Amino acid sequence: MYRLCHHLNQSGYPSAVIPFPGGNIDNFSPWNVFGYQGKIDDAVVIYPEVVSGNPYKAAKVVRWVLNDPGLLGGETSYEANEIVFAYDPNKIGIVNQAIKTPIGQERVLWVGVVDPAIIYPDPKIEKVLNLSFTNKGHVLSQKFPLAPTLGVKRLEDVTPDLSSLGDVLRRTKTIYSYDHYSNFLREATICGCEVKTINVKGEWHDPMKCDCALNILWSPDFREIYKTQFFDSRVVDNFIAELPSKWNLRKGSWFWRFVKSSNHSF
Repeated sequence: MYRLCHHLNQSGYPSAVIPFPGGNIDNFSPWNVFGYQGKIDDAVVIYPEVVSGNPYKAAKVVRWVLNDPGLLGGETSYEANEIVFAYDPNKIGIVNQAIKTPIGQERVLWVGVVDPAIIYPDPKIEKVLNLSFTNKGHVLSQKFPLAPTLGVKRLEDVTPDLSSLGDVLRRTKTIYSYDHYSNFLREATICGCEVKTINVKGEWHDPMKCDCALNILWSPDFREIYKTQFFDSRVVDNFIAELPSKWNLRKGSWFWRFVKSSNHSF
């Protein structure tokens, strides 16, 4: 959500993030993102799938489905007047189960979020850590705990903030991830970690070589293109073209509002 807001601002479409009531927006400098608390008026409001309904009573609603509808929160179906986009082309099928009019590839809105200033390899650094990552895989972590003899530490315990993530990963040999659908898997791989994910049977495996239903897209050249994808604001061009012409969207006018769903997680 933050990165899409950044790209819209960079492209001349002023946008802002609505924090949780009483909350503050995180500092994402040098991202071109800031918070907004005020009237919605005629703004387009972009909700992630974990937000239920239309709490801000916006007349112009975009639903950006970042995961399966209803899996992590929110509704399992969306109103006919919402303009729905899927983050991942692999999710088009399940998103179409939540809406009356099916969408296709034209409604994929994928934004690169791997920051090359933080995430990059350095083969000169010795890899001395073995870590686990839980995030959305809490149930699996309880069912299939790692043996204490492996000496694996939790990534969450040794990484105090996002800026330190790259430093930790560059010192990490193996990551055991209970979360199979996370951009973090790309970040760890780019930093040179051996990444293992677990399936529902408790089998650890390489996510780049599996056909698990919950898996991220692995582009063959993701290591080479992630830097360009992070900075390329042209990703908003097709997004804007897919919105109704009757909304009369134009550059330089304040009409974008993003609803913040949660803090950034690895």
